[in-house]
Amino acid sequence: MSLTAKDTVKKGSTQLTHMCELNVKKQLSHRRLVSIIATISRASRNLETIYNMLLKGVNIFRLNFSHESHELHTQTIELVNAGLQRIKHETGQTVTVAFAVDTRGPQIRTGLLDGGNEIVLRSGESIRLSINRDLYDKGSKEAVYVDYPNIINVAKPEDRVFVDDGKLFLNILEVGVDGLLCEVILGGVLGNNCNVILPEVEIDLPAVSEKDMDDLQFSIRANIDIVLASGVRSAKSIKELRSVLGDKGKHIKVIAKIDSKIALSRVSEIIDAADGLLLSRADLGTQIPIEKLFITQKSVLGQCNKVGKPVIIASNLLESMRFNPYPTRAECFDLGNAVIDGVDCVMLSSEVAIGLYPKETIDICDALCREAEKVIWYRNLFDDLVHETHGELDASHSIAITAVETARRTKATLIIVLTTSGRSAALLSKFRPRCPVLAVTRCEKAARWVNLHRGVLPLLYSSDCAENYASDVDARVRFALASAKKSDLISDGDPIVIVSAWKDGGGFTNNVRVVYAFFESDQMDCLFRADQSRSLKNSALQTKSGNKA
Repeated sequence: MSLTAKDTVKKGSTQLTHMCELNVKKQLSHRRLVSIIATISRASRNLETIYNMLLKGVNIFRLNFSHESHELHTQTIELVNAGLQRIKHETGQTVTVAFAVDTRGPQIRTGLLDGGNEIVLRSGESIRLSINRDLYDKGSKEAVYVDYPNIINVAKPEDRVFVDDGKLFLNILEVGVDGLLCEVILGGVLGNNCNVILPEVEIDLPAVSEKDMDDLQFSIRANIDIVLASGVRSAKSIKELRSVLGDKGKHIKVIAKIDSKIALSRVSEIIDAADGLLLSRADLGTQIPIEKLFITQKSVLGQCNKVGKPVIIASNLLESMRFNPYPTRAECFDLGNAVIDGVDCVMLSSEVAIGLYPKETIDICDALCREAEKVIWYRNLFDDLVHETHGELDASHSIAITAVETARRTKATLIIVLTTSGRSAALLSKFRPRCPVLAVTRCEKAARWVNLHRGVLPLLYSSDCAENYASDVDARVRFALASAKKSDLISDGDPIVIVSAWKDGGGFTNNVRVVYAFFESDQMDCLFRADQSRSLKNSALQTKSGNKA
């Protein structure tokens, strides 16, 4: 049962009262609303680990094109599908997850070092970043090759340069005809083929590299649902990526990574062009003042919530769990605050990809998200989201607002939405209901991509359409209620809001009703009534007769 739906607020209470009355001793029993994205690599690419992730409710599996081959990613997809089949065989339940791929994006990289050996750069030393191709495999402490010839035209003295994801920090002293002379500000170890970041410079590399094009074609063939686009600099970058996906990949959702200072300055236009955003905190942390990072997170999450686009946070969520079975207290606070700020998905990277404790990391992440969801003050959140929905509302928005308001006033434990494309479920998520949204659909693609949206639980309905539309609606509702009971989402007498269309097809959703569930004592099939008192009376009679027996 959804604890967030049952923990109702007393009339006239305030957010402060809500915070004071949080029960720290009460055991969690509600279903997590925030989605978890897990990156699969060598530490987690085995059936048992992936199976345990599925049991814990991982919603999206991430494949990182920056580090592994198409063959290994194909193996990951096969293992996830095997895990899903195992769950279906053991429980009879069909679980639906999504696959996301992370593109490498346009990047500047260093060449190879002489002999392949790493070198140590110390603060105060000088090094030349050269565009001379002869130095490609002859890098040294004096000079290393960089694969971006135009760097001498776009960079200028005093610009900052970050190498190897910010592990080394250089300052440009002089721009020459064959490269940049730099001073080492923050030293460290330099290896082969390290990425180079120029936060003050808008590089003119193509938004989609040749490697990205090859990776995107693989994504289409592999039936991938989501692309996490790296190196997005403007709305134009999104359009270029969509053109590469073409008609065959038009179903793929494009999530733009905000991973640079330039992308952050254009976040409004990128939100409009993309299907959602991913805030890459590690990349941004090297490019903006560190004390501005948490404000940036709150701002970006707020802007996405306002327009109803899904938003993901990534990087260093539970990083210490790469080597330890428990996170630091600071990481717990950080993740909890991200949930309260309005994130739709949290993405785990190295913690589960190459860490020592992938299963424990998922367990901790699940528990932290559920605890944080108890803190959210939904009353003000809903009012704010409705207030920020400007202009004349279309029917879909009006129905979504009505359904969430109805769920709030009836203290519903579940919203069931019958959807073709998944759009109705996404709109319901926008207005942040306290209870889960069970999205019943016949479209497998829709059942996968709605995992991006907070609180949406996909349910794939595979039966053929009934000849009579009303009978078909009734059959899908009964199927959803039975599935919800099996998953402990609802109990006898619970109020449930049902959102459906007046006719078959997309774009016709305009029906909201409230029913009360009850279950016969000897079967799982759910019946429902329009009157709560009769449902509760039925439950009481069943209990009484059971005691007499």
